[in-house]
Order: sequence, then structure tokens, then C-alpha cells
Amino acid sequence: MAIKINKKLEKDAAFDPTKESKPISLGNLCKFIEEGKMTLPIFQTYIRWKIENCIELLNFQLSGKAAVSPISVNIIENKELAVPQVTFINRELICDKENIVGKESVNDGQQRLSCNYKAYIDHDDFKCIVLDISLGKFILNTGAIKKSQIPVGKLYNKDYTVFKQYLKEHKELQDLDVQDILTRIRNKFLGYYYTVNYARDLTEAEQQEWFRVLNVAGSTVTKVQVNLTEMLIKGVDYYKEYADIFVEILKSSGFGRLLVIKATEVSIPLAALNPAYEVITGKEHKSNFSPIPSDVKANAISKLTKEEIRAIIKMTLEGLEKAIEFIEENTLNHPHRIDYITYMTGLFVYIGKEEINNTQKKCLIEWYNTVEFSKKDNGERRKIFEDLINIKNMN
Repeated sequence: MAIKINKKLEKDAAFDPTKESKPISLGNLCKFIEEGKMTLPIFQTYIRWKIENCIELLNFQLSGKAAVSPISVNIIENKELAVPQVTFINRELICDKENIVGKESVNDGQQRLSCNYKAYIDHDDFKCIVLDISLGKFILNTGAIKKSQIPVGKLYNKDYTVFKQYLKEHKELQDLDVQDILTRIRNKFLGYYYTVNYARDLTEAEQQEWFRVLNVAGSTVTKVQVNLTEMLIKGVDYYKEYADIFVEILKSSGFGRLLVIKATEVSIPLAALNPAYEVITGKEHKSNFSPIPSDVKANAISKLTKEEIRAIIKMTLEGLEKAIEFIEENTLNHPHRIDYITYMTGLFVYIGKEEINNTQKKCLIEWYNTVEFSKKDNGERRKIFEDLINIKNMN
């Protein structure tokens, strides 16, 4: 009996995506970004490199013995199939669907392109990156610029006069040999070719699958990032409207050190929304809605309306300010863990606009001075929160 050939194989054999590839210089890629021709699918909004990753790329482009891996782009022709798009650097949502037809949506390579574009426009994020001529590489410098150094934003600036003016203003860089090598390094950057692989009209599922395959060992789009993206589509920017403010309140009050690693600047504020979520939805408290990172409820929160999300953000930030104010007004010792603040934030969210009475105040001070979080598992930590919020019922 003859083997039945799947019709899909005929189509797959006839289509060769490698013929949709071409080399494009960094100078032109940066111009495409500046002109708004290149955009990002919204699910990549919150994926960003650290400054160290950017320095590694700049050095690889300068001295690497092989080309950097290709960029993958989806050309949008059918607006109905298109994933919502955001602008490259500011990550602003492109609301008008008519404006996305013809855009080149970067499915893989946004960190590399963002890195190069920031150097091209002398972005504030890159003020601390310099080429050290004596060391022969790009390095991080948060202090004064040395005689042997030039900021990457001046060296790779889109405007040649900016580069020339910097050399003119720094006597040590006016040596002919130094000027010659810097000019050649600048020209290499602008003329550095990336291979760009093109696809057309991929659906959101197809784009995410393409991204996943290309990033098996690299960046991944987590479920939390997908949920935060769903909020962004509704018009709520989790970072600008909430997490950044949450962290700034802590830092301005002298508690910034409690966020021991960078990742907690996302998970801790997100978990702190749990009490407000229960209040806004009118639900009775459940133990797995405690303000601890393991209980993050990004999926549930992302399903709320824009107004409801903003309401729980407002309630939580107000609760955070009340918690910090309580510590300061009662001259309590500075907490050595963020849990003290997030738990109290949750309590003040449940109390709402009512003034805390003397009984509640006395019990909260006693709780603060005696509670211990170290060496507690999640179940024990949830029990601590349940006991704490009972204070709201005291008269």
C-alpha cells in the first residue's frame, strides 16, 4: 500500500524562508527604528538587557571573529492578523491599527537592536559606557571620563558632527593616530551587517512559537510577562504606573535595600496587589492570596478591567505609604525584611480609609516587634498574614 503524503508537506517543500533574508547595515537598521519602520510585538515589551549584556555585544561587534546571529522580522501586511505593536525604545502602544500595516515587527533581536540604537542616539542609559582606547574595549565607567576614553554615544552617534566635536573638545583625542582608529571603529559600527530573516503576517501564536524556538537558551517570555502585557493592551503599564512607583517609595523612605535582588522589584510589588484584588472583587481572604512572591496572581489581576486594575494599584500604594508612615510615627526599628512592610501594606488595604484605633495600633506594634519570618515555609508565612489581618476586626 502506497504511503499517503500529507498535503502540508507539499506546501512546506515548496516554501524556502531563507530566500527572504538579506544583509542590512547597523546604520540603516538604526534609521529604520528612528523612522518608526521597525516595531516590537507587544509580548516583548518587558524583555530588556542589563547594561553588562550591552557591553558584551558592543565588544563582540568590535572584536568578534564571527558575525552576530541574525535578526528575525515579521512584515505586517494584514492588520487583522497582527499582534499589537509597541515602539522600540519607549515601548509605547501603537493604538491605530492602520499605522501598523507595512511595519517590520522584530520577533528576535530586539535587545541587540535596542543596544545599538541607544549608542546611535546617545541614550541616557548608555552614558556610563565608554571605549577605553588603552584597554582596547568597551567598559562600564560610572565616574569621570579618563583621557583614554570616549563615550559610546559620542563615538557611534548618528550625527558625525557630534563625534567630531567631542574629539575637538578633548585634546588627548586629537592625535592623528587616535582620530584615525576612532574613525575606523565608528565606520565599522555603522557599516556592520546583520542578516535579517523575514516572515510575513504571522499570527500571535506563530510569532511566539518562532520567538520560543529562537530563544531556547536565551530570553523567554514568562507567563507573568504575558499577563503584564495583557494589562498593557488594556492601557495599564505595570511598571510606569505601579512597580516603579512602589520601588521609589521604598527607596525614598530608606527601605530600598530590602529589595535584595533586581527580580524582586517585579515579584514583590505584584504579590502586594493580592489584598487589594480581594477587596475590589469582594472575595473572602484565601491563604494563597498572601503578599508573598509565591502567591503572585498576575493572571487573575490581568483579567480585571482597566479601571479595576488602576483601583487596586491606588489602594496598594496608599497602603504602602500608610505602612511606612506607621513605622516612622511609632519610631519602630527599621525592618530587616521586606515582609514587614508588605504584610502591613496588606493590612492597611483591608482597613481601607478608616482610621486605625488604639487597640489595632497596640496590636500592630506588638506584632511588628515580635513576628519572625526567617526559616518559615510558605504555609507558615501565610498563617502569619492571616493572623495579622484579624487586627482589622478589633475595636
